[in-house]
Amino acid sequence: MDAGLAAVIAGASGAGGAALAAFGTSFAMLRQAKIQRDSAHRLWLRNHQQQAFEELLIAVRRWKDFLSGPNAELALPRLADGSEDLGPYFAEQEVRSAAVAAGVTRVTLLADTETGSLAFALGMAMSDLGIAVISQRVASADAPTEETLERLWEAAHAASTDFAWSAQQTLQQV
Repeated sequence: MDAGLAAVIAGASGAGGAALAAFGTSFAMLRQAKIQRDSAHRLWLRNHQQQAFEELLIAVRRWKDFLSGPNAELALPRLADGSEDLGPYFAEQEVRSAAVAAGVTRVTLLADTETGSLAFALGMAMSDLGIAVISQRVASADAPTEETLERLWEAAHAASTDFAWSAQQTLQQV
């Protein structure tokens, strides 16, 4: 074999080896970039889940406090006939209900199916409780009995506990 052919073969081998090394390095870099992207996404999701879970639990706590309290913070005006004007009470009730509904929606978008379902169940339990307390407050004909009201409070508490436990488990898995 002459020296020229040997040089060409050696050059081709060197170039092939360099190309193979570059391909291996590129593949490793792509793999590392994917790992970092996935890790960043998991961290982003966990942070947003934590915030959504916390906001829902706070909204539920505030609504429960409103429903259970004497509502002294709402100085309800009197109407001409001497009865309470419940307009401000209903407005506050609607604000707190909407906060829970918004929290449920956000959680169901960010959480796994189980935690999302528990958030929905919590929202429904709070809605049932809110309707019952309003019925009692306005002394309507279909106002719930004390036993029914107690059962609704217990259901709301159980739904809140179940959701909080599931949320905690979700956050610990990430």
